[in-house]
Amino acid sequence: MVFRGFDATKLRALAGDLDLLAQNSGKLHSQLALLLTTAQQNLPSGQHASRNPDLQDLVGDVVPVPSFFRRPRLPGSLGGELGDMQSSMKRRIKQIEGLQELEKRGYPVSDSSLFLDEKAPDAKKIDDALRRLHELKGKDFGTDGNRDDLEQISGELDGLTAAELDTFVTKASPKDLAFYNQLLTNTDDSAWNPFDDNGLPEGKRRDTLSQMLSKVSPENVGKFTTAFPGVQPTFTNTGAYEVGGNEQNGQNNSGIHWQAPPDPLFKDSVSVDDIHQRQFGDCWYVASLAAVAQKNPQFIREGIKENPNGTVSVRIWDEQGDYHWVTMTADLPCDTNGNPISTYGNGESWPAYYEKAFALSYTGDDEGERGYGGIEGDDPKQSAPYLTGNSGEDLKTGGFLGIGEHEDKSLSSLKEEFDSGRAVTVYTPADEGLDDSHPAEWGDTYHSNHAYYVRGFTDDGKVILGNPWGSDGYPPIEVSQEQFNKYFAGPEAFDVS
Repeated sequence: MVFRGFDATKLRALAGDLDLLAQNSGKLHSQLALLLTTAQQNLPSGQHASRNPDLQDLVGDVVPVPSFFRRPRLPGSLGGELGDMQSSMKRRIKQIEGLQELEKRGYPVSDSSLFLDEKAPDAKKIDDALRRLHELKGKDFGTDGNRDDLEQISGELDGLTAAELDTFVTKASPKDLAFYNQLLTNTDDSAWNPFDDNGLPEGKRRDTLSQMLSKVSPENVGKFTTAFPGVQPTFTNTGAYEVGGNEQNGQNNSGIHWQAPPDPLFKDSVSVDDIHQRQFGDCWYVASLAAVAQKNPQFIREGIKENPNGTVSVRIWDEQGDYHWVTMTADLPCDTNGNPISTYGNGESWPAYYEKAFALSYTGDDEGERGYGGIEGDDPKQSAPYLTGNSGEDLKTGGFLGIGEHEDKSLSSLKEEFDSGRAVTVYTPADEGLDDSHPAEWGDTYHSNHAYYVRGFTDDGKVILGNPWGSDGYPPIEVSQEQFNKYFAGPEAFDVS
């Protein structure tokens, strides 16, 4: 690593000058305000001490106290800004000098670490983590298994700064990292002790690996994902891979591979019309995602972020209602031409990363089926807890103590749920005969064995349903009560907050 353009001595001197200016800004404010006030008092009525409105605003403001009812005025307001600036500079200088010291001692340091805003690295913490990693080899974990040892080292790794963790990953051998991953993922009981605790529970393991992946330098992302392949969901168990596309919407592909998209997370505000389910058969999840975007776009934006190393983190909730950030690489399943085959947007990639995070997190009923194949085909309400932390529920009516209860397919009930702020989804029966008999004005938007989301209601009481395949090619349809009874089922709702 070569430190270009960073002279710590000169930067520290500049920070000191800014600190001095910050201390004097209040005095300057008072002196200038007193001068203008005195001049104003000696001028005839109607004349001003200055023609500059900013200076004239200082008349009478001898003590520079910011007001809650007007903007803070210069120069007094510079005190806080200059103070914050010099404080940040001193912190960054200390971090840069710490990186320089690491490099002098022979530690590998990434150039990207120079631009991190964190405390100075501690070589001892790096050495301690490496030692604990090496100690895992050949260790007798005792009757309690290895979970306590793994929790200890994962706690230490969680506490490392980005620069420290990146140095740890650089110094650790690929073999050592792969062995650590093997221990983390093996949660089976020992043959001689069926009650011991091995590995880390999936949630804790994902938290540790997500935090590590979000911190390593871009140069180490490949090494990390090779050692910990579980941070990348598989797509080889999907229909898109096995049969070459999505048989429902007719999209097809060849040569599926991982590739980073050219588009940003967002190019403008979040819109439900950004969402286009493509070749994976997870309409139930995408319909729920669209329903959330329809009701609370800001909730979607707050739930995703791009990290300094180019990875992406998405907010996912667990069974206890606590949220976690699931971190993933920026690449997505693409076809031969580099076109994403996963859920995507109009020049925006955020829907694809929400889907990828779900493919990494969703367990479903089949514990052995993970990745994109594990999210193909399910009930929309099953995705609600992961998206929002709130359980989805079937809309029911009638009966007594559950006896005789049945689906509430009343459009007025759907409207009541929708108007209350809840996300609402429905699905269509698995009856291919309905594909030929549905109203012609619905076109290709209607399909059997498919999920939809409620977009709104017409003035005459029809429900407006959106297809997760995308509103540009499959425009929303208006459905009457009679049509809903015949062609749709399974109304479900969940809170978005």
